[in-house]
Amino acid sequence: MKSYKNTGGYERLKVGANIRKWRNIKDIKQKDLAASLKLSEAAISNMENDITDITLSQLEDISIKLDIPLEHLFIDPQETLSDKLYSDISSNPASNQSVMDREMMYTLLHKMQQKDEQLKMAVDVMVQTMKTISMQQIKEK
Repeated sequence: MKSYKNTGGYERLKVGANIRKWRNIKDIKQKDLAASLKLSEAAISNMENDITDITLSQLEDISIKLDIPLEHLFIDPQETLSDKLYSDISSNPASNQSVMDREMMYTLLHKMQQKDEQLKMAVDVMVQTMKTISMQQIKEK
């Protein structure tokens, strides 16, 4: 799970990306989740991008709306689903029913995580570029 260090030196969990991934897995649109929670779409976006803090009651409501246990919001879906995939296979090796489908889901989740990280890097580069341009404009004045 991704986390970042705050000024206190300890690592702070980032559940926003997990919420987004679970929402996408459940095929729930951001605006639908926002409406069901009586929040704005921007509020959900800010939560998913770890811009705003999320209260415990909001996390509980989100877990109910996504139909997942609350603790799953603190775990990357890829880890949760891959653990379940391999425990299912090992507990019932004769179950050949959807091993390929599960492997495909694991692959898709992995790709989603990679794209999520690429998007974050692109946004970071864009923000840094904007800061540089702003500083140059200030110096020119």
